[in-house]
Amino acid sequence: MSIRRQSCDCCRVRRVKCDRNKPCNRCNQRNLKCTYLQQLKKRGPKSIRAKSLRKIAEVQTVSMENNIMATPVALMKIPRKLIEQCLRLYHDHLYVVWPMLCYDDLHKLLEEKYDDGYTYSFLVSLSAATLSDLQTEIVSEEGVSFTGRQLCSLCMLSRQFFDDLRNSDIFRIMTYYCLHRCYAQFANTRASYRLSCEAVGLIKIAGFHREETYEFLSFSEQQLRRKVYYLLLMTERYYAVYIKGVTSLDATIAPPLPDTVTDARLSLDSFLEVIRVFTVPGKCFYDALATNCANNSCTEDSLKRIWNELHTASLNIEPWSYGYVDSLFSRHWVRTLAWKLVLHMKGMRINFLSNTNNTHIPVEIARDMLGDTFLTAKNIYDVHGPGIPMKALEVANALVDVVSKYDRNMKLEAWNVLYDVSKFVFSLKHCNNEMVQKFSSKCQSSLVALPISKPLQLNDNSNDDDDIIS
Repeated sequence: MSIRRQSCDCCRVRRVKCDRNKPCNRCNQRNLKCTYLQQLKKRGPKSIRAKSLRKIAEVQTVSMENNIMATPVALMKIPRKLIEQCLRLYHDHLYVVWPMLCYDDLHKLLEEKYDDGYTYSFLVSLSAATLSDLQTEIVSEEGVSFTGRQLCSLCMLSRQFFDDLRNSDIFRIMTYYCLHRCYAQFANTRASYRLSCEAVGLIKIAGFHREETYEFLSFSEQQLRRKVYYLLLMTERYYAVYIKGVTSLDATIAPPLPDTVTDARLSLDSFLEVIRVFTVPGKCFYDALATNCANNSCTEDSLKRIWNELHTASLNIEPWSYGYVDSLFSRHWVRTLAWKLVLHMKGMRINFLSNTNNTHIPVEIARDMLGDTFLTAKNIYDVHGPGIPMKALEVANALVDVVSKYDRNMKLEAWNVLYDVSKFVFSLKHCNNEMVQKFSSKCQSSLVALPISKPLQLNDNSNDDDDIIS
């Protein structure tokens, strides 16, 4: 007798145990015809549906971007040549915007401290921030492409190998700052803000917010730490406006000194001008913006002083460079914030708006901003992350909020300026779709009487992210 692999047809129907003989014992006892005609069902997983295959592909793609296929970090070290390419890009385009170390110093670090965990993580994070800001990628000799997002993920994965609570090394602080810039480009406000807070916390632990801490440092070390300090101070103040974040750093230390250089890409003039723009208003100014409530130190006179002091730009900056555009838009932005803060002061709004000179301020700021855009290449705005679009949107919002306050003669001028500013704002790449939608709605209601040939449209590149980015 042969042993069958399946139960007979009768036992399967009756759902009883079969001895799988032919005939089986149960069929013999009940005088039944024992057959094995029903086919054996296939065992194992069911066939995969097309929808499941698509879902698997999506998950694997996201996992590859975020974790680089979960390969051990020790096996994923970025080659020196790739990092060096990124450092050159940083030197050529971004040093004047967020200066830390020049190319010669970075190249020396790459050659001498490539195997040091802190230094390597900083170099990778700087490379990631550079590729993210410039919206480009690099290709290795093996033909493998690396984006800013991938390098950022690698750096975040390596944190367990270099990050600890006992060390406030300057490279850790700079690493957090660079990662903050990456996540700002990715429209991830929460992660970006958290990383900037990590850097600010380490700054205070190291005592870099006290001038006496710098006394025993060499000049180059002082310069580096002063630059990083003010980069974080300006980041904090930007967040105070857009996510109502708390500010903790103040202009308690001297800014870095201007360097004597022959290469305009290494000049600190534009960076020092941006520091001036951000620090002309005191810490109380940003605290008032964070709480939407002007305090006693923010009077109408002090806010007008801010507006007047930032009325003109520095003449020492190379025109139409990356740093020049950064300082100009920051100046327009702070002047607009000072004007808007007056409107939050109790008892000041009606009197302030009744003065024709005061209500004309947004028109003048907007016109100045438009003048700065005429000779500026479009690609220059993109290297500033979301900063330039958000600052331009702030100016446009202030103008559209008061356009109905003007008399007939001034209203036409204001509408013409607002029309041109709106076209510029919608031409930029925005990370905050919610704020752009609100502005678009206000424009549609305010510009009804204008001879607009077609409705204003959002940029197709706007992300569906409700976050507000630094």
